[in-house]
Amino acid sequence: MKRFSLFLCLTCFILYSCTTTKPLTSGVAPSEVTDLKLLEPFSYISMIKKNNRGELDDSLSAVSRELICKVLHDLQGQVPLTGEIILSDSAINKTLEKEFESLILTADKTGNISTLKITPVIDRILEANNTRFGLLTVSTGFTRARGNYGKQVAKGAGLAILTLGMYYQTPVKAYSAMYVMIVDSKEDNISFFRKSYLQDKEPLDETVLAKQFKDIFKGYFLTQS
Repeated sequence: MKRFSLFLCLTCFILYSCTTTKPLTSGVAPSEVTDLKLLEPFSYISMIKKNNRGELDDSLSAVSRELICKVLHDLQGQVPLTGEIILSDSAINKTLEKEFESLILTADKTGNISTLKITPVIDRILEANNTRFGLLTVSTGFTRARGNYGKQVAKGAGLAILTLGMYYQTPVKAYSAMYVMIVDSKEDNISFFRKSYLQDKEPLDETVLAKQFKDIFKGYFLTQS
């Protein structure tokens, strides 16, 4: 599997401990999104076992995908999801992965979706399933093996003593970043894009993911509280 570039950019977001960005939307009102299908999520979860270096873990990433589907299923009635589109063709899935990456990285970099067009394979899949709107989700993040966090805290404390307190850095315990995009096959554009990232929150904690999705859809599908 190609390693998603968003995962490589994750360290950039450590600067922001708890953030949900402003939503980017097109002229389509939320009330018009009445038939929304979830395309299979992509997840890239790393495990830190030694020091502060993480390795992408396919098993954890698979668990993340399952949790995303469950959380979104639980939001049915609040978010107008009418089903899922799961593909068994690995070649098409790889192409979808590249198209997800292209759309999300472009929207994230430019902060503008007004000129961003839907990509060909996503468009064909939605049309083949008689669906106007597709929900794209990408999750990235990391967790730590048992005992790793305490060791890194201890190392930081030791360094603080050696430097007479002039240098001390608390390691980040965990990290969860979520990217959500709604694509429109009728208009061939992007209806909605928003992201959420939480520092020191476990990316495989269902309550954390539920909070991120609720924050992302707040003010769009969900009422502003």
